[in-house]
Amino acid sequence: MTTLSRLDADSLASTSEAAGEPTWLVERRRIAGRRFVDQAWPDSRVDEFWRSTPFDVRFDVERELAAASAAPSVPAGVLAGVEGGGVQVTIVDGALTSIAQHPTAEAAGVVVTDLRTAANDHAALVEAHLGRLTTSVEGGTGSDEDRTITLNDAAWTGGVFIHVPDEVELSVPISVHVHVTAPGAHLPRVLAVIGRHSRAMLYLEHTSVSGVSALVDEVAEIVVQDGAELRLATLQDWEDGIEHLGLQKAEVHRDARVVSLAFTTGGTTVRLRPEFDLVGPGADVRPLGVYMASDGQWFDLQPYVRHIAPRASSDVLFKGALQGESRTVFRGNVFVHRDAAGTSTDENNRSLILTEGARADATPFLEIECADITAGHGSATGQIDARHLYYLQARGIDRDTALRMIVTGYFTEILEEADLPGITGRAIEVIERRIAAADLSAVQVNDLNLRDEAED
Repeated sequence: MTTLSRLDADSLASTSEAAGEPTWLVERRRIAGRRFVDQAWPDSRVDEFWRSTPFDVRFDVERELAAASAAPSVPAGVLAGVEGGGVQVTIVDGALTSIAQHPTAEAAGVVVTDLRTAANDHAALVEAHLGRLTTSVEGGTGSDEDRTITLNDAAWTGGVFIHVPDEVELSVPISVHVHVTAPGAHLPRVLAVIGRHSRAMLYLEHTSVSGVSALVDEVAEIVVQDGAELRLATLQDWEDGIEHLGLQKAEVHRDARVVSLAFTTGGTTVRLRPEFDLVGPGADVRPLGVYMASDGQWFDLQPYVRHIAPRASSDVLFKGALQGESRTVFRGNVFVHRDAAGTSTDENNRSLILTEGARADATPFLEIECADITAGHGSATGQIDARHLYYLQARGIDRDTALRMIVTGYFTEILEEADLPGITGRAIEVIERRIAAADLSAVQVNDLNLRDEAED
């Protein structure tokens, strides 16, 4: 075994051949491996998208690829709270360990399988789309990414392929549960193709055991074809010790719609990039985010919407709460191409500082090449309003209970809008667990407005 920094193209290609991957995939890995060797790890001093998060401090790349566990024990996923269940895929320590199909999905012809198997059995679809959104090599339409993404392109291990055929309205969710029990580097990969005029729900869930130090470098590519609708959720519910690099890149075609929820409460360091390329007229995306950072945690959240086609719309809303010595970074990016006339876009971030020592940085960013658009952006950072706390306490609710109600209610707007079976209940459960573990006596409130009213 060798550390990530010492991976080379020939050894990656040899491993690919030994695993029975087709020739085209072996060559893809070799090309990505060569590009990986030529690249350097991100440098926060020169890379604009890394300026707020010091890569060399927050991420340890001197790790070997994780070894699969012999008999993994995986906690119940979000589908346990969904009546009727759904399709459950489980990846443990870099290996796909199980796929539990669902009769509804099977009857509709939905394909959920190991990505290596799909590279042979569904070669046309996989070869056409795998890596297309992350690199311009071999005719891809995406842009070249930094070394963290090239690493996954070259060396992904546990992989899942999902295909929802045209005209299928799938009523049950598909959940991919990534669970970490072993130290080292984990490189999961997801490729999903949602067919024309189809409907689907896709969950990406992340958990780990306590006491494990690991790096998870994950890439999900999602193609949402004409007229399709996808409701996407990703849950970062890691234990401490996990460093997570996540890219979720969706290509949204004509009149397609995506509602995406990023729920981040776990992990020592999480850098999450929900990205959406609106390539068809009438495409619509609603990226939503909920995050709650506690002492020692660092979350870097970078939703990115690229308006390529005309008459498309996007509306980004991320809300977070921070306590202890924690740090969050929100960099919302919207790009409007010169040909994207009729674009409508908005992005907003709101952060609630609960205790002294927490820090939230927000940069909602617009890059506009076309004048015929409607655009807005904004951010707000503050403390709990003393009037809200006073209102609840005046009705006999004790301070700690009132604070829990305010923080939970603060996130309800987003969770209700996302409206994803199993997700809302799990999210509220995690939020309440985090609040219960907090020192509520240290929570600060903004009493300026209350003092102003008293003086009046």
